[in-house]
Order: sequence, then C-alpha cells, then structure tokens
Amino acid sequence: MKKENPGTEPLIAPEPEAPVAVRPKPPMIERQGGRTVPVTRRWPQVRGGICEFCGVMDKNVRSEDQYKLCPHFREIGQLRCSYCDESKNPDDIIYHSILNIAAHPDNPDKLIVWCNSYTCSQKHEKLH
Repeated sequence: MKKENPGTEPLIAPEPEAPVAVRPKPPMIERQGGRTVPVTRRWPQVRGGICEFCGVMDKNVRSEDQYKLCPHFREIGQLRCSYCDESKNPDDIIYHSILNIAAHPDNPDKLIVWCNSYTCSQKHEKLH
C-alpha cells in the first residue's frame, strides 16, 4: 500500500548534508609594496581660517570662521591642531597658521589636523 504524503516533501527525502565549516577571512597585509609609508587622503589646507579651494564664502563672516561655510568642512565644526597645547586659543591658531588636514591612516572616519608650527609639524612627522 502506497503511503500518501500530505506535506510538500517527497516520501524519500534526501539525507541532510553535513554542515560545512565556514573559514574565516585570511588576514590582510597592512602595507604592500616597497614603501612602508601609510597613504592617506589629504584635505584642503585652511590658511588663516579660509579653505584653500573655496576661498572667502561670506565677506560678513570673520576670517577664522570662513572654513566652516565651505562644503569641505561645513559639517565638521571647529578645527583644532592635534598637537598644540590645550591652553592655546584654537581661533588664534586658525587665524595665524596654516592647518594641514588628512584622513587618519588607520581610521578614515577620523581627521588629523596639524598647524604649520615647527614643533607640531615635527610631532606629526614622528607619529605618522
């Protein structure tokens, strides 16, 4: 006597396969090539508070705040040198310096900012 199968599976179902071991991704090499220097994306310099690409955006806004109006830095907020002493006024540093900005080599969501003073440039070169 033939047995009816009320479900959707056939009477003689195939045996379940053994679980396949999932291999983790192979480790990635941090740096490849002949040079061991991390490569980062450079942003426009801020010179005296003005973005080098955009220039003066609004003549009624003071110079050290002009970079906040340009599309490069609009959503970032206050730029601060990563190496200057905390007691220094960031607006004075912005107004009297050239700020160099680059993406962090290990975390592209973070920015590294350093002014053109000799001590800050030296600190930046030693660390990056």
